[in-house]
Amino acid sequence: MRKELRKRTNERLYADFKQAAGLLDDDNLLWDDDLNAIRRDLSRYLSAKASLGAGNDPHLIQLVQTLIADENDITIGD
Repeated sequence: MRKELRKRTNERLYADFKQAAGLLDDDNLLWDDDLNAIRRDLSRYLSAKASLGAGNDPHLIQLVQTLIADENDITIGD
């Protein structure tokens, strides 16, 4: 059971890293000039690290979660 939970966590983090990489690579989104200067390299880096899942540095995982937070927000506004 623990192995299955670890597998699901790794799969979820893999998907999150790939989603964040895709957002950074999207030319239809507007980026601040500072981020725009590094976003393609950061996208490639996140893509390369995606397969590590939970083995990634916790700060990198948090960065990914922050990048995709607005994209995954399903809050219904007033």
